[in-house]
Amino acid sequence: MPEEIIENAKRSFELRAYQPGNEHAICALFEKVFGKPMGKTESIRHWQWEFLQNPIGGLFIKLAWDGDKLVGQYAASPVKMYANGCNIIAALSHDTMTDPHYNGLGIFRTTAEAVYKEQANAGQSFIYGFPNRNSIHGFIKYLQWHKIIPVPVYIRPIRLTKNLSRRIFQRADNSLADRDDIFDKATSLLIDKSGKYELHIEMEFGDWVDDLWMRCRKQHSLWVVRDKAYLNWRYVTKPENKYHIVSVWQGVQPVGYVVLACANMNFGKAMFIMDFMVDLDFNHAADLLIRYVVNAAKKNECALASVLLTPGSKYLPIFRKKLFLPLPERLFPQPLYFGARCFDPSINKLVNDPKAWSISWGDNDVI
Repeated sequence: MPEEIIENAKRSFELRAYQPGNEHAICALFEKVFGKPMGKTESIRHWQWEFLQNPIGGLFIKLAWDGDKLVGQYAASPVKMYANGCNIIAALSHDTMTDPHYNGLGIFRTTAEAVYKEQANAGQSFIYGFPNRNSIHGFIKYLQWHKIIPVPVYIRPIRLTKNLSRRIFQRADNSLADRDDIFDKATSLLIDKSGKYELHIEMEFGDWVDDLWMRCRKQHSLWVVRDKAYLNWRYVTKPENKYHIVSVWQGVQPVGYVVLACANMNFGKAMFIMDFMVDLDFNHAADLLIRYVVNAAKKNECALASVLLTPGSKYLPIFRKKLFLPLPERLFPQPLYFGARCFDPSINKLVNDPKAWSISWGDNDVI
């Protein structure tokens, strides 16, 4: 049954909850609105991974229908967060869309508020996301979001040329470079000349990462819980994944890891540090992983390596020493922002504090 009916002239929509099988219409609307599949080639597999295989579980999707035609969606994926010593559930907002022929009916606001009501009733603490310049105004004005910070991009130039576009983060073709081609040269880099550490290429995250997370979780006041279940879902089971995982060990103890992706840009290839975590009691381990990233980027002729570093990140000074520099917003083709809306007033101050957060490229669904 429709939850609400909105009419305007000859256009109208009914607000309905997601029903099994609706994903085919959702994928078709996504391809119509954004002009590309959800994944690299096949939307339905990507949708199933993103919503049905999420280790937290729960579907928070509201759909706007005009008869049997899907004309809008607001969706959020539950995420386990570490917040000041406690695990809580929040959600990532993504895949918001409205059929262009149905603009002006309030689909964005109506579907979003319906999702937020369900989230609050389910005990979720807040919703967050990465609105772009075209949408941030709507999130703030209509949905009471708070703009926490422009997405804090840092880059390490590797092979910049005169052909490099001034707006360097304009994607060329929405594709990750082939992992076998990009990282087949990287095995020669798995050497620590000091003999203190060992680097391993990992095909998946084992129990070792849960031990590492428990030792590292207090590094930041607010960030996604990086446990085995989440990391394998995000980087291993994702359809057509092209991620490269390297861990660093001291003897039998894991002390850090990095997840990399190489994307085709309009100027060539760029290395993205999707995720990075190191036990800071092992000082040289972080330097070793960053050196691995830079050398892998050089060997594969990448123009640059990129990482997200919030103002309060414990990793910020380490990357700065390795010549990672902040990227000015004016060089983005379309600036991204990081924002949120709280449902729990007791953590509103924490969530809206940019220094409390640690975020990574892997915390969104862009790459």
